[in-house]
Amino acid sequence: MPLVVRRVKVQDLSVLESLEGETVRSFPARKRWMESYRSLLERALTEEPEGLLVADFDGRAIGAAIARVRGTHPVTGEEHGRLEALTVAPAWRAHGIRERLIKEAEAYLKSRGCRLMVTTLRTDAGAEGEVFKSTGFTVAAWELERAL
Repeated sequence: MPLVVRRVKVQDLSVLESLEGETVRSFPARKRWMESYRSLLERALTEEPEGLLVADFDGRAIGAAIARVRGTHPVTGEEHGRLEALTVAPAWRAHGIRERLIKEAEAYLKSRGCRLMVTTLRTDAGAEGEVFKSTGFTVAAWELERAL
């Protein structure tokens, strides 16, 4: 059975959390990310469930993207959406699944009138961030932080 990208189902939620948990284990600095991820899932389900996209292979969820319409961008003035999260099972990352989910998120946001898609990439992403460059994302700003 081929790969399909579909809307989320309730039974996918625990699988998606497990997939994201696998990724987070590789990034010890992301101590509270799983709480944030759960919150993103809950908000997407409540406010914009059609933007929660699942990569399904042979009836099994192997990845997901959370895309949300955000309105007018504060800098560009363009209608924009945000790719809130992108997760793919480690065994499937070399198979173009992330790129497919990004394209599907883009199509979803375009269908809702967005002309710009933004996302946030952590500096510890390393090679994981290359997928964004390869799909046409460019650096538009830097968010700097300083411990107090």
